Amino acid sequence: MQVSTEITVFMQKAIYYVSRLIAARGVLELTDKKINFEVASLDSTFGIKDVSIELTSITDVRIECGDLHPRIVVVTASGKSEFVLARGQELYDRLMGYLKNTVAPVMSHEDERLTLKCRCGREVNSAYRFCPWCGARM
Repeated sequence: MQVSTEITVFMQKAIYYVSRLIAARGVLELTDKKINFEVASLDSTFGIKDVSIELTSITDVRIECGDLHPRIVVVTASGKSEFVLARGQELYDRLMGYLKNTVAPVMSHEDERLTLKCRCGREVNSAYRFCPWCGARM
């Protein structure tokens, strides 16, 4: 059994562009050490593999306007990865904060108590996966 010391600071369903014509659906997770994209099971049957990008390997991050949601372009020495997600601006801000201050983690201890606004209007601690009042997934 492997024990992970990574802390998840952001997670959302997203689309990963493998090429201009091929895209995969899945879940994007930002930890204090890397970006992980887990391909949905249907798309993985086509041979599309999960993606993992170490934060220390990121050289640039761009945000581009998309049809419905922003496109986040993560540039590394080995190429670029493009993700489309509803909360793209939040991901971009976190990654830019990391790039500007590479000695600080993506999430400080103050962020551990970060509250999010649920669809029902209540504030929910970011540690919760579901709203304790209405049950919506956070």
